Amino acid sequence: MEVISCVILVLVAGGYALWPLFAKNFNESAGAPAETDADYLAARKTALYRNIKDLEFEYKMGRLAENDFRQLEAEYKGEAAEILHKLDMLNVSAINPEPVDIVEKMCKAKEDACPGCGVKTIPGKKFCADCGARLH
Repeated sequence: MEVISCVILVLVAGGYALWPLFAKNFNESAGAPAETDADYLAARKTALYRNIKDLEFEYKMGRLAENDFRQLEAEYKGEAAEILHKLDMLNVSAINPEPVDIVEKMCKAKEDACPGCGVKTIPGKKFCADCGARLH
């Protein structure tokens, strides 16, 4: 009787431990949405940025040698650059999914700037708050 209860206990514990390995396949076959390439790349990009930030913290705290820091930083930044390139190729931006016209954005910023000093102006004002130049 003890042997049977031990075998059952081992099977239950083994099933519990191995469940995550089979759960992904089970969820996909049950109709759960699969992760897209863009989702994976965006998640990986976030993880790499976090790793770079942690790496810099460890280096500044003196827990990491400079040679190791430089090597790991180069590897992380290289992988991040590849991921950003792949995201661009997929025409997906994790921050803003809609394409942004950079030239249009720059022109808008120039319209809102003082012609004398270049500081951003307050809409509706006739004179610059920094240099006093007359606005449009």
